[in-house]
Amino acid sequence: MSLLYYFPNRPVLIPPDPVDPLHPEPNYINSLQASGKFVGEQKFNGDNVQIYTDDFSIWNRKKERHNYRLPEATKKELKQFPKGCLLNAELMNNHTKTVKDLLILHCVMAWKGKPLLGKTWGDSRDILEGLAWLPQTELGQTNYGCHLLLSRTWTTGFWDLFKKADGKIIEGIVLKNPAGKLVHSTTPIDDVPWMKKIRLPKPEQYSF
Repeated sequence: MSLLYYFPNRPVLIPPDPVDPLHPEPNYINSLQASGKFVGEQKFNGDNVQIYTDDFSIWNRKKERHNYRLPEATKKELKQFPKGCLLNAELMNNHTKTVKDLLILHCVMAWKGKPLLGKTWGDSRDILEGLAWLPQTELGQTNYGCHLLLSRTWTTGFWDLFKKADGKIIEGIVLKNPAGKLVHSTTPIDDVPWMKKIRLPKPEQYSF
């Protein structure tokens, strides 16, 4: 299989307030939790990338080859995936002082040579969560000994999860509807309504 790139789906920034978009209201976040439609992930301060498991190439949101070189230990872990997989992950290396050479997986965009366009984000997560060898991130984690982790999700406590953000390793949270469809975005800034990000109010220190 040759690499089939498509722009990873991007979350909208909430609340949609043009005057002060980076100061979220607890009631709004709580209302999303109460709807029962969303799960929460911590938003890590890294580069959103795609990794092609056949040749270990890394691509950024702009469809450009990333200049980061994977350590041999990371390649060894990635070799546990089948051929023909395209992974969406957060590369933790360039923007953090204490966390280096870490890939935090969000979802899989192609599996065994078949793109998952039209499938749901939940379908994609089910694949990754079914891999017994893949460990997940932990709340309050400070020692990241692995090179490859799956981003843990929560169904409750979204506001408390947001307050755990330190602006250094954790930027905030991203809320995702598992029923949201993986779509073919046409530009790197196409937002999808089923993903919503909430960040601490210092955007200049964060990556895209």
